[in-house]
Amino acid sequence: MGQPAKPRRLDHSLPDWEGVAASIPIGIVSTQGKQIVWANERMAELAGVADVDLLRGLFLADHFSDTGGGLPDSEMPRAVECALVRPDGETRTVTCRPVDVRRPDGRTGACVWSIEDVSHARTLEAELLRMSKELHGANRELVGLRERVRRESHEREQLLTVVSHELRTPVTIINGYNRLLLSEQVGPITDEQQRFLAESSKACHRLDAFIANLLEAGRFGTDGEVLEISHGPLGPVIGGVVEALGPLLEEAGLRMEVELAADADRARFDRLRLDQILTNLVANSIKFSPNGGTIRIETRRLPVSAGDAGRDAVEIAVYDEGPGVALPDRERIFEPYTQVGEQSRAGGLGLGLAICKRLVEAHGGSIAVRARRDRGSAFAFTLPLDSTVSGNEGGA
Repeated sequence: MGQPAKPRRLDHSLPDWEGVAASIPIGIVSTQGKQIVWANERMAELAGVADVDLLRGLFLADHFSDTGGGLPDSEMPRAVECALVRPDGETRTVTCRPVDVRRPDGRTGACVWSIEDVSHARTLEAELLRMSKELHGANRELVGLRERVRRESHEREQLLTVVSHELRTPVTIINGYNRLLLSEQVGPITDEQQRFLAESSKACHRLDAFIANLLEAGRFGTDGEVLEISHGPLGPVIGGVVEALGPLLEEAGLRMEVELAADADRARFDRLRLDQILTNLVANSIKFSPNGGTIRIETRRLPVSAGDAGRDAVEIAVYDEGPGVALPDRERIFEPYTQVGEQSRAGGLGLGLAICKRLVEAHGGSIAVRARRDRGSAFAFTLPLDSTVSGNEGGA
């Protein structure tokens, strides 16, 4: 076997640190005593001078301003944060750290400093602190607003409870006596007296609906509706609403038409709430339709792609011949206490459509208004299709 190869001697000498420092993106300065003897290009850029030679011989501390953390001192080197002052007056926040550079013989060489620009980081920290203070203040305001809203909501509910009792009780009594007199159980009445009593009953009906809307408005902002959902036909509910509003239709000289599509005559709904939705929509149509006009209720089946929550739906639309709703107002009109166009001159509180929207969305549906081709509006809302309907693949 041959002789083993002799191990190579390792070169323990350090590379030229100045050559390495010249290529890194942090300012590097070498001082002798307190004066600068060498700097890299990055330091010249930070100091705002065109050439590194312009830094040689200058006192290191003259380039900095104390911001509370001290200045770089070659005789007592320690890390400090201060302001680097450029010739144009601009200052940058920098950190100055002494670097331990040793010669191959182990002796310490000149004092070397790394100068790092942290202006952007400090600006971000200051901005973050400012935003944190603003957020804290906003949170305190929000807590106060929530408490105020809670208190006002409680007071409003109490007021509405009193209003409900004080108004509904006499309305019920008046309407009861009207029915008793109209039945002629206590004696015959003349045709004129019958007409007066019928008008009084209609006024009671309108006032009762007004009170119902007031009470419903008091529920805005609560945890939502509790519905008693069942599967059933739409015809009886629509027919009941039309019959109940018959005196108002007759008084306004309006005709009512109802057309239920064969594949859209059943849905999933809360009967009481559906009655409330339709009553509000039809009553609105009566209010704004011209004498001799026609109000029409139609249903149609919507496919999965057009339905709500990815399932088949039934659309119920109420068509009127009123003044219509301007395009910019077609979403705003469903907000509480909002009246637009001729609505603002018709009286009321602007709650009916907001209540309809709340109830329709509680069913998982949606409601919207669209313009008719000639004159008037179509208020349309959706309900889930009855899952027992034949061919309903998307029913829940």
